[in-house]
Amino acid sequence: MTAENNQKKALPTGPLAILAAALLWSMAGLLIKYLDWPPLAIASARSLLASLVFLVFFRRRLWVRPNRVTWLSGMALMLTQVLFVVANKLTTATNAIMLQYTAPVFVVLIGVAFYRTRPNRREIVALVWAMAGVALFFAEKLDAGGMAGNLIAVFTGLTFAAVFVLNSRPECQVPAALLIGQIGTFLVGLPQLLLLAPGSWNSRSLPAILILGFFQLGLAYLLFQVGIRHTRPLNASLLAIVEPLMSPVWVFLVLGEKPGLLALAGAVVIISAVVFLNTSKIAPAEKPRDCSSISSSIGSPRD
Repeated sequence: MTAENNQKKALPTGPLAILAAALLWSMAGLLIKYLDWPPLAIASARSLLASLVFLVFFRRRLWVRPNRVTWLSGMALMLTQVLFVVANKLTTATNAIMLQYTAPVFVVLIGVAFYRTRPNRREIVALVWAMAGVALFFAEKLDAGGMAGNLIAVFTGLTFAAVFVLNSRPECQVPAALLIGQIGTFLVGLPQLLLLAPGSWNSRSLPAILILGFFQLGLAYLLFQVGIRHTRPLNASLLAIVEPLMSPVWVFLVLGEKPGLLALAGAVVIISAVVFLNTSKIAPAEKPRDCSSISSSIGSPRD
């Protein structure tokens, strides 16, 4: 059997793994809303469980001396994860995931601000396009909590963009940064986790938090790690769009949460802007770096 035939045979495995990861990530909004816990307690327990998965999977790759870029990436991931859970408790799942999905657009702004790169015409169009989508989310009538949730969700777009940029640096030790993010998230929410009433650990909460930690976050990252090695970056990026598309669907089907018409319009605008941006920037034949395992994903450290 030729090398070409071997490659063709292996190709379906990669996209399927990416798709499975995106579907698992898309369950975050539903499980966070389903859990009757404070947001920081949820973030803490989820990251504790996910860190156990990463310790088993990465093993020796974690035992390095983190450099400055790795620490910064871990801290950015920690902020993204903590604030994403908070945003989901304050606003709708649609708003939380879609506003975080502006991260690739913020990558362009970070490049201008810190690396003095000049955005091309397509990037400028995508930036304006996505910001118009963000404006639609804020045009809806929201109470104070919903407005705060939207603002926090936009900020997670910025912090997640920082993860994108930092993980693309050659000196980034991505597995270590990933573990730093989980440990940081665990420690930030630990006081709230310890203050949970004994009755909070029940037949409703335990399955939800176990799924969130081991599967929605831990297993999803591992699937993405496997998938990205056998998937073209363009295909991986487009498959990851399943996450923001399915997140509001799960919440609607199980909890009956309906996004507003303006939010739906904003979601369409943001997703189309990101697709417009990604299809021009990722070469189909490009071979991904190992550290792209997080930065190529849109959604969720991660969320």
